[in-house]
Amino acid sequence: MGTRCNIVLPGMDEDDADVIFRHIRNEIARAEGKLSRFLGSSDISIINSKAASAPAGADQEVYQILSSCAYYHEITGGCFDITLRPVLQYWKENPNGDRQSAGEILSHLGTDKIKFDENNSTVSFLNDSIEIDLGGFGKGYALEKVNEMLLRFGVKSAFLTMGESSVLTLGNHPAGDHWKVGIKNYLNPDEAIHTFNMRFGSVSTSSNFYVDDGGTLVNHRHVIDPFTGVPVEKLVAVSVFSNTALLAEVLSTAVLVMQEEKIQDVVNRFPGTCVLKMDYSTGEIIKKVWDSEKEHAHRV
Repeated sequence: MGTRCNIVLPGMDEDDADVIFRHIRNEIARAEGKLSRFLGSSDISIINSKAASAPAGADQEVYQILSSCAYYHEITGGCFDITLRPVLQYWKENPNGDRQSAGEILSHLGTDKIKFDENNSTVSFLNDSIEIDLGGFGKGYALEKVNEMLLRFGVKSAFLTMGESSVLTLGNHPAGDHWKVGIKNYLNPDEAIHTFNMRFGSVSTSSNFYVDDGGTLVNHRHVIDPFTGVPVEKLVAVSVFSNTALLAEVLSTAVLVMQEEKIQDVVNRFPGTCVLKMDYSTGEIIKKVWDSEKEHAHRV
């Protein structure tokens, strides 16, 4: 998945920790081997090459993954969409492209244009423009599998990061009753804009910008509005806490393009979930938080 994975296993014997780490590394590699569109032999690449011309078979795991993506597409009102790669590619090749051309490409896309046959465990695409990209799903899925593995090994306390965007915690910090996970202020990297006190759960952060060498936030233009086909222009970062790493990953991706009046309804479907959205567009950070049955906002 092209990201660095770090894990802390407090109080564990070094040899035992090495065994667990090897299993984790193998599990992440296994998930990548199935889900990465960059690997020609992956299940997803094979489906992408076949499903427009005939139903493509999927093993039970991959079929369930794609079915879950369809569920999240529906539950987020289309904000989570695994088929937007072609319109993203259009903007990469045409930085000064136009909405009409992007909209034409978009009209052929959508997770709802993937047909599922549960009886035969196959998927098919309604046209040959569809291409599955699990970039907003795969890392969360891998972390879910890692969490299951840690529990099978009887691990009571763990802290795991994948890249700079995903955190998984298990149990307590050895010096307290929770792990503190700070969300970075991109205008002042030494400052946490928000802190989650975590025991069992995960935080995922997504944004549509990067910080250049001079500390300026630059729109990466890689987050596509699934309703217009145009890159999101506001500089926005979203962090999501959830009991599951997969849900945190999915919602951090979806909320980037979700209308704010719809966020609370989605959050309410998943008890224990908290969504943090930071708008950096004006140079003055506007932070909004949605959690169980409430919403509040303030300027930082």
